[in-house]
Amino acid sequence: MLLRCFVLFLVASTLCVQADITLVSEGRPSAIIVTADHPSRVVRYAAEELVHHLEKSCGARLEVRTESEAKLTAPPRIYIGASRAVREAGIDVEKLAAEAFVLRIKDDEVFIVGKDGGGDPLDADTCAGTLWGVYEWLDRDVGVRWLWPGELGTYVPKFKTVVARTCDETTALVLFQRRLRAGLGFESDHPALGFTTAAFKQFSNEQSVYLRRHRMGRSYPVSYGHAFTDWWEKDGKVHPEWFQLLESGKRGPNKKNGRFSMCVSNPDLQREVVSRWSAKRPPDARAPGFINACENDILGLCTCDNCRALDGAAPGDYLKFYTPASKMAGSRFVSDRYARFWLGIQQQAPAGTTVVGYAYFNYFQAPTSGIKLNSNILIGYCPSSGWFPRSAEEHAWMKQQWTDWRDTGARLFMRTNHLLDGYCMPFIFAHQFADEFHHAVEQGMVATDYDSLTGHWATQGPNLYTVARLHVRPEAAADEVLAEYYAAFGAASPAVKSYFEYWENYTTFSREKINQTMENLQASRWRSWAKAAHVLYPAECFTPAEKMLEQAMLAAGDDAEAAARVKFLQLGLQHAKLCAHVSARLTLATSTATKDEIKRAVDELIAFRRANEHSGIGNFNHLAWVEDLSWKLSEETRQPPDLYP
Repeated sequence: MLLRCFVLFLVASTLCVQADITLVSEGRPSAIIVTADHPSRVVRYAAEELVHHLEKSCGARLEVRTESEAKLTAPPRIYIGASRAVREAGIDVEKLAAEAFVLRIKDDEVFIVGKDGGGDPLDADTCAGTLWGVYEWLDRDVGVRWLWPGELGTYVPKFKTVVARTCDETTALVLFQRRLRAGLGFESDHPALGFTTAAFKQFSNEQSVYLRRHRMGRSYPVSYGHAFTDWWEKDGKVHPEWFQLLESGKRGPNKKNGRFSMCVSNPDLQREVVSRWSAKRPPDARAPGFINACENDILGLCTCDNCRALDGAAPGDYLKFYTPASKMAGSRFVSDRYARFWLGIQQQAPAGTTVVGYAYFNYFQAPTSGIKLNSNILIGYCPSSGWFPRSAEEHAWMKQQWTDWRDTGARLFMRTNHLLDGYCMPFIFAHQFADEFHHAVEQGMVATDYDSLTGHWATQGPNLYTVARLHVRPEAAADEVLAEYYAAFGAASPAVKSYFEYWENYTTFSREKINQTMENLQASRWRSWAKAAHVLYPAECFTPAEKMLEQAMLAAGDDAEAAARVKFLQLGLQHAKLCAHVSARLTLATSTATKDEIKRAVDELIAFRRANEHSGIGNFNHLAWVEDLSWKLSEETRQPPDLYP
């Protein structure tokens, strides 16, 4: 009986199937795009994006008309955003979740409509459901892939005819925040190493567009970060009891202007956190309430009896994956006191309010006392170690920490610094990253906040595409995502795949060397990587890679677009090799370079960057920031890049 019912269901479904809708036929538009008479900025931009990508695919430019203008136009019609026709079709935009969208394609009508805000469509705080719907349709039915920012990185298959396949569905995003920090705020005392003004504007604009195409944004604002950085200056004299107790018996920082942690066991501090949040919150606020209770950028150091009484036993593997030189060495395990701190604040806050904290430093591992949290506590998973590549054991350990925090009952978001690693070298860890991301999604991840996108698209493309793409297709396997990336190189795809596999293997098998070199040169994985570039990427490692890209260029043949993309990779590799060459001469770890040697090395590097700063191969401002902290530099490079000789 069950089988018979299933067969009948299939037959009935087949009889009800509607025909797909042809939007472009043999290079000629068959449909128009229709918006409300007064569309929002998001809707106008969504329509522009649809027009742009369809024209790039088939050469046809669809007209965009308002409902009033389109009255006498024959279907098919593509309705973008809320409008009278949308309401008449029974789509209630107001009932959609934030950022959700409807895709309905049938009966010569295409509806792409979502929950939108009224702000700038490129602003991450602007709700853009309709825009997400357009990108979803371009992804599915046209096969558009956004590999890196700019037109060259926009892969659009070429068709003479474009068809919208029948569907009727409402899609809500799994993650309420999808954040890949843009990395556009890096500043250096040697800005000549970075972008000129015009090049930075272009790079910034193209990257902002790229991030929105990968649906970076959030359903509602949430504020967090190191919460107490100015409290000592404001409150230290009156309320020293709110601050860490040092072994010396003193409260507050151990030196003037030093960092400090809080006395989180103090119930008055917990009440004050809630009170200050309440005083700032508008009485008519509709968005969910988030109280920032993230500790300052320092270990939890309070030694008072009350804080220590809250601490659970340190796990047996507490310091296993930290080096003796780490800030964590010799630290006390304090996760339980912070879990109780967040819970205490949450219990005093209005119902439904969420308290945000970080799992960080010596409270990165989950509590061991058995304390149970709840979904109104949101924890940012923020390891101070665990850089890629990891050993299999360390990788499993990092994922276990996520699971252990989830088991407390709290909600979790990914807040790692791992994308700051690697300088501009071909430093590839896409598979390990994807595995961690998949684990987090399977274990209830609700948001992301990756710090930061350094934007070295021509050397670290597989990493960056994987990061962005998994926010859109979180279930996709790493190899599936990477296959999309490589496919955009046409006949050169196998050679490009071999090229990046070479670098991922090189990165993976360099793990011990990376860790040891960073320690030997006292180099930071995120701030002063350029000290170590020449050691970790000596000249000989580039030779096989250069030959692979030469083969890729030959394979691209007459495909101008594929050849241009291979050239993009070649420029990135040439630049990385040049940076490693300069690193060998100017690194602060060992430099004995004379002023003339410094000038020659830097001039060669700057000449390359000026010649290629509009190519989008990398974020030169980020590099200037890293190099400022890594190299012996000339006073000349303190000039603005626009004025450098």
